[in-house]
Amino acid sequence: MQAVKGLFGGGDGGAAKREAEKSRQLQAVANDRQLSDLNRKDTAVGATRKAPRGRRLFEDGPDTASKVLA
Repeated sequence: MQAVKGLFGGGDGGAAKREAEKSRQLQAVANDRQLSDLNRKDTAVGATRKAPRGRRLFEDGPDTASKVLA
């Protein structure tokens, strides 16, 4: 019976689930640190940026738009 559990991933006693949870927690901490670092850099710049208004960069008008999007 142990051989069958080992083949299909049921014989580790929950170690894989514990490792996956630990990995998720470490990734969450890393994501939080990265986000706080980015926010700190944004506030350090001090420049105000306008929100994009939906216009494409380098677009001269509706005649320059491509008919095919690929």
